[in-house]
Amino acid sequence: MADQAKFTLLGETIRARGSMVTMATRHYRGPDGSEFDRDVVHHPGAVAVVPLLDDDRVVLVRQFRTPLDRETLELPAGVRDKDGENPAECAARELREETGYTAETIDELCVTHTAPGFSDEEITLFVARGLTPGTNEADGVEEQHMSAMAFTFDQIDDMISSGELTDAKTILATCLLRQRGL
Repeated sequence: MADQAKFTLLGETIRARGSMVTMATRHYRGPDGSEFDRDVVHHPGAVAVVPLLDDDRVVLVRQFRTPLDRETLELPAGVRDKDGENPAECAARELREETGYTAETIDELCVTHTAPGFSDEEITLFVARGLTPGTNEADGVEEQHMSAMAFTFDQIDDMISSGELTDAKTILATCLLRQRGL
């Protein structure tokens, strides 16, 4: 792995602030002394949770995603935008908001960086077990119009292969669980 100390951050200029992200330009000095700029999108971080039913089916949500201008099928997920809330608490909240389920246990699977070439977004992936159904607590217009459905791992594999399911965090989390014996 390259020695990170050879790259020096010289400064950062904020270009725009949105409701969720900040766009900045970072100025660096490289190992050879040359200076360069890189655009960066700062993100507060997110969580995603694999709701695993007792019969080993996974609950996914279908929701409208504005950047793609279409609905996607993916894990319940959300931004870490509540002060003082740790990632596991955020995952439990998102699970409840988007599916209505509460979980007996929520265990961390891994942490992933979604697009390290331009963003510092970090998503913590969890698996939730011992689910109890309830009423979802939709937060926002997209969540008010989303639907939750349960799928087997074989169905998820087929949807990934066919291109119906393209969400990276969902693919990663379900593949990790498959690798671990589900």
